Amino acid sequence: MRDPKRILQKILSEGTDLTPFEQSGEPLDLLVETLREVLRIRKGRQWLIEQSGIDPALSPKSFNRLLDLPEINFSEEADRNLDVVQHSLKDTRQPDDPVTIAHLNTCLRELYKDLSGLNDLKQKEHPQLHLAPYMSGDLVDRVTDYVQQLRLLDWRGVGYLLTGWKARSIEKDFEALFSDARRVHPLRRHLNAVQLELAFYHRCLEINIKWAVTGLDLFGVLREDALSQTIDNLSELGNGLWNLVYNSSQITTTLELAGIRFSDITTFFDSEQVPLTVV
Repeated sequence: MRDPKRILQKILSEGTDLTPFEQSGEPLDLLVETLREVLRIRKGRQWLIEQSGIDPALSPKSFNRLLDLPEINFSEEADRNLDVVQHSLKDTRQPDDPVTIAHLNTCLRELYKDLSGLNDLKQKEHPQLHLAPYMSGDLVDRVTDYVQQLRLLDWRGVGYLLTGWKARSIEKDFEALFSDARRVHPLRRHLNAVQLELAFYHRCLEINIKWAVTGLDLFGVLREDALSQTIDNLSELGNGLWNLVYNSSQITTTLELAGIRFSDITTFFDSEQVPLTVV
């Protein structure tokens, strides 16, 4: 890299005294690339907020709520006797303690796992989701109720002969909610297809509730057909954080001078706390 000091000056702002950075003896070119990675992480965060509702910059309060999930709260390691010892974050941290980069990586890994599993399910068993462009979390139980009512109205031997007026009423309510989903109307003829879709949406609802504290709007993601993109951006964000950790061993002092602390993820995301300029 040509003249990393000049580039670093622009990233940190013209008024920053670079003397301590130079005196550290650490590679300034690596610091520049690492700070650029921080800027990419901030850009990735903005995409996730706008397209999926997910905000990776978890507050201590939000992270503390995620500790109700065993996969976030518990970690395991082997002791000297090679026995597995389980640790609980609830027992070692206070609710207002800053969220560390290790904590965030754990959350992103689990969220990525859930969304990737959902995407695999979608591709293998639900390649065509006729209701997805119009579905929302509050409609899942409502549509499930419509399907169950129609099943009960289908009397063995006579079908809807004696209950047709009730069935038509349900179909009209369903059509009012999904007027543009023409391939699933009338509902009586497509009960099996709709019921299969509902199984997928129930799984979506479970994941959405599980990760609600992150801001995830999974049904919004499905409406925009952005599930794969969301997963890709989560992966890029995780890779960016891993790169920061990997590079940190060589630039510990200068990262601290720049305001980046692995013990508090707000230093990665908060442009007011750690202002950085794209160069």
